[in-house]
Amino acid sequence: MVDLVKYPVITEKTYVALFNNSQYTFEVDLRLTKSQIKKVFETLFKVDVISVNTHIPPRQKIRVGLAQGYRPRYKRAIITLKAGQSINYAYKNEN
Repeated sequence: MVDLVKYPVITEKTYVALFNNSQYTFEVDLRLTKSQIKKVFETLFKVDVISVNTHIPPRQKIRVGLAQGYRPRYKRAIITLKAGQSINYAYKNEN
């Protein structure tokens, strides 16, 4: 279950959403649905999730020398938590 949540997205925009709206942004597995993402975060971090917003950004083209290709696809999930709750990035409950 731990490999379904890849890593948190830490940018200026996500910090503003974190402090203003208690919204956390994570990269998650592409195959997960919103209800599955909600269940994963509630069991992994022991928090109450109010809503889950997701989007799949367009693929970016990359080029190394003459070889061309695309970056891997991913899904970004924006998790809104109940007031007063937070997620510690360093800790995941392994139970």
